[in-house]
Amino acid sequence: MIFLLSNRETTVIGFWPFGTLGSAALGAVVLIAFALGVLIGMVLLVPHRVRAHRRARRAEKQVAAMQSAQPAAVPPAEPTLAAPAQTLLPPR
Repeated sequence: MIFLLSNRETTVIGFWPFGTLGSAALGAVVLIAFALGVLIGMVLLVPHRVRAHRRARRAEKQVAAMQSAQPAAVPPAEPTLAAPAQTLLPPR
């Protein structure tokens, strides 16, 4: 709102094939152009997000199916004490 009030100069709005469409405050033109850009970007992004969401759900179902098909985990055997590693020192 402050941006709109700070930029009240009148600006002519025109597009090449249509000629001059009118005039409006510079702040309003900039804010409307920004809002249209955000909306167009969101519309273009929605199909990608829907496909990604479907792929993620499918992958989660596959992981759940693979985990349920896995045999029960065998408890690990007691660790055995290994002999201490011998270090080979170079001769002096």
